[in-house]
Amino acid sequence: MQLDFPLADGPPAILLPNKLAAREEISRGFRFDAELLSDDPRIPLKTLMGRMVTISLVLQDGSLRYFNGYITEFRFLRTDGGFAFYQMVLEPWLAFARLRKDSRSFHNKNVLEITAETLQHYQQADWQMVQIDESRLTVANQYNETDYNHLHRRWEALGLHYWYEHRSDGHTLMISDNSTLSKPIDEEAYVIPFHDQGGSREDDGIHAWSAIRRIGSGKTTLASFDYKNPRVQRVEAPSVNRQGDFFPYEVYEDTGAYGFRLHGEGEQLAARRMDEADKETQYFEATGNERCVLPGRTFKLGGHFSAAMRARQYGGEAYGSIEDRRYLILSVDHEISNNYQVGPGALSHYKNRFTCIREDLRWRPGRNYHSEPVNYTGLHTAIVVGPAGVDIHTDGYGRVKLQFHWDRLGDYDEKSSPWIRVMTPAAGSEFGQIRLPRVGEEVAVVYPNGNIDHPLVLGALYNHMHMPPWALPEQQSLAGLRSRELGGGFRGNHLVLDDTKDQIQAQLKSDHQCSQLSLGHITRIEDTSGRKDARGEGWELRTDGHGVARAAKGLLITTEARQTARGPIKDMGETAKRLDAAHKLHDDQTTAALQGLAQESGQQQDVADALKAQNDAVRGTGEQFPELSQPHLVLASPAGIETTSAQSTHIVSAQHTALTAGGSLSIAAGDSLYASIKKTFRLFVHKAGMKLVAASGKITMQAHDDDIAVIANKVLSLISQSDWVDIRGKKGVRLHGPECMVEVTHRLEVFASKPALFHGNLETVGPQNRPQASSEHKIKIAEPQTPDEPTQLLFALQTHKDNGRPFANVPYSLFKGDTKVRDGITDDMGMVAVEHKAGPADYRVELPNGEVYALAAVPQPAPADAPAHREQVLSNMGARALDGSTDSREYL
Repeated sequence: MQLDFPLADGPPAILLPNKLAAREEISRGFRFDAELLSDDPRIPLKTLMGRMVTISLVLQDGSLRYFNGYITEFRFLRTDGGFAFYQMVLEPWLAFARLRKDSRSFHNKNVLEITAETLQHYQQADWQMVQIDESRLTVANQYNETDYNHLHRRWEALGLHYWYEHRSDGHTLMISDNSTLSKPIDEEAYVIPFHDQGGSREDDGIHAWSAIRRIGSGKTTLASFDYKNPRVQRVEAPSVNRQGDFFPYEVYEDTGAYGFRLHGEGEQLAARRMDEADKETQYFEATGNERCVLPGRTFKLGGHFSAAMRARQYGGEAYGSIEDRRYLILSVDHEISNNYQVGPGALSHYKNRFTCIREDLRWRPGRNYHSEPVNYTGLHTAIVVGPAGVDIHTDGYGRVKLQFHWDRLGDYDEKSSPWIRVMTPAAGSEFGQIRLPRVGEEVAVVYPNGNIDHPLVLGALYNHMHMPPWALPEQQSLAGLRSRELGGGFRGNHLVLDDTKDQIQAQLKSDHQCSQLSLGHITRIEDTSGRKDARGEGWELRTDGHGVARAAKGLLITTEARQTARGPIKDMGETAKRLDAAHKLHDDQTTAALQGLAQESGQQQDVADALKAQNDAVRGTGEQFPELSQPHLVLASPAGIETTSAQSTHIVSAQHTALTAGGSLSIAAGDSLYASIKKTFRLFVHKAGMKLVAASGKITMQAHDDDIAVIANKVLSLISQSDWVDIRGKKGVRLHGPECMVEVTHRLEVFASKPALFHGNLETVGPQNRPQASSEHKIKIAEPQTPDEPTQLLFALQTHKDNGRPFANVPYSLFKGDTKVRDGITDDMGMVAVEHKAGPADYRVELPNGEVYALAAVPQPAPADAPAHREQVLSNMGARALDGSTDSREYL
């Protein structure tokens, strides 16, 4: 052996390798323990830390086999015979990765990219990766973990193995995912001969060869669950290592959440797990002095009896020859000594022992082969992140992105993590409970199955930047939900359960137009200050906007008590009884009206029948909760129902409107009472009589196209207490007695079955002049004018009201209200003409002698199709009736 410092950075003292105990193996770092001799016992130990060293071993053909590594340990042992003894430990450059620990998150990268990003921190890095799986990992977290452990954990999870290739000036880390493609030691078919105890021990070869079998599982079954494909998937893979007729016991493993997504991925994972287990069931051990053996390379075994044809022990077809079988070297232990202390010319010593497997069996290291598991069962907190200016950043699954406190590379934006699921109290098929964490909030994070790569948001936490919705501890009696308007607003919504002693309440509120429902001991709750002034007890539904109560199958609003909410919610027994009593009263009075000839059959009775049908629908029949079998709105109260409006109240029924009062029905109007009835108006009083009184103004009764009948069972009195009783008829007037009649037409006739008796003085007077109807005085009325066209009004001024002398050719002044319209002179008949438009008609005339005449006119005539229209227009034009007949008004 000889020792070199390839970078020429060794100490000036002589260092000779005396002994070397070297172990190297697949998927684990090598360790070379060398005993060194030196002429200097005072070599500073720290000057050799991290130095590259190459120890060269001379092979049988004179070539060199290199053991290259970095000094990770150097110690002074002793001095003996003029030599200073030192011990040196060489390890691969990857051993430096044990010295660096990090916490960071890799997103959407494959293992090659993760390896490259990690190893860029090491200037000694020398590595190659061949035949790898380039599938990407959504997330790969490294938490409080050394780079060494993290890389090994990732490689082992994917079934990757590695070995080292040594040179005089370094060593290269070789990473692969297929051990069956390993290269031979030297040439295409490198054969290591077997020398048994009887052969020469000096030639390089294998001196002892041992085949080993161990019982193992015969099948692996894996299960996984993926929320994007929410069904448990199971896959299995059989062992490729035959174990005779031994029962193939199964290993069933739950890979946890997201173990694999697709069935094909699961099959690959199961085969990988089976390969990991199979490596322990068949392998070979050997000892010898073949100096070329090194892990990660293959060879053929020559000269061993096991290569011959073999037959089954229990008969049957013989196994084929294994003479061409290749073996993959897994680990090697070297023992080398130079024997410098024996003296010049002493022979060096070399021997090794190694393990190997058949090359055609795929070897995988398995999880935790050279790494520590990272199963984090604790809880972390993190900050919800998203793009700038966004309050909620989520996707279709309600997932969020997080910035972990331990991740020093995150920028607190949407790139800080992949999408992470959020736990919620209830989650069904498009139903459940949801409240998405908002950007900036602190949340608690757990890791299902302890997998640091699969975080799950458990819930949110308050902190100094995000305090509770109501001030604590003062408002500790309040529980519930309070939201906040997006976009930086200060409004929100809340659902509060207030458990204050003796003052409990529940409140649902939206700050938009202060819309809320309050139940219980109502106390105002605003912003974070919580409870404020008490407002009453019971319930209140209020808003500053519009309010609508809509019930498609019926609505009952009642003040009938149901203590402690006992009984069905639609129970309305008292209401139904009152409605039945009202219907009976309606029905009874209808019968009385029919008997009193105030109505005909089918009039008010139709209303009563409709009330009965409506009452039946309100009461309902035949079901557990039969009330409101039709969508009625029912208002009920044992005390009273009051409605009031600052403007108008409108009650509309497409069919009937029925008013029933067990006592009196009172109507009081501050202005007028109008009733416009399309068909029939029937008013019936059963017992106590009827009175119609006008304290002022006229009482007018008209029948435009039929008779008026006033009938009394006893006395019919027509009395004018201060003026005439004026009875007119177009054809005349008839007064009937039991056996006589007086008929007044253009003459007076008395018809009697007995002599007529006149009591009192009889005075005969001359005939009275009356205007006679003639064609030249007849007014021709135009068709009805539009409201904007003026109408000419004619007024006759007379000295007396009845048959006075006209003021002919007299000057006058015409006023409308307080405004003077014009001055004029009456005509020969004392007429004053006024041009009038629809509107106020308060005209007056002032004469030079100081007399003032008010001119009465109809401000706005009735519609053209109304019976009174023609008379009102003629009256405004100055026409007067002859003999009291409206028809004769067409004559001046």
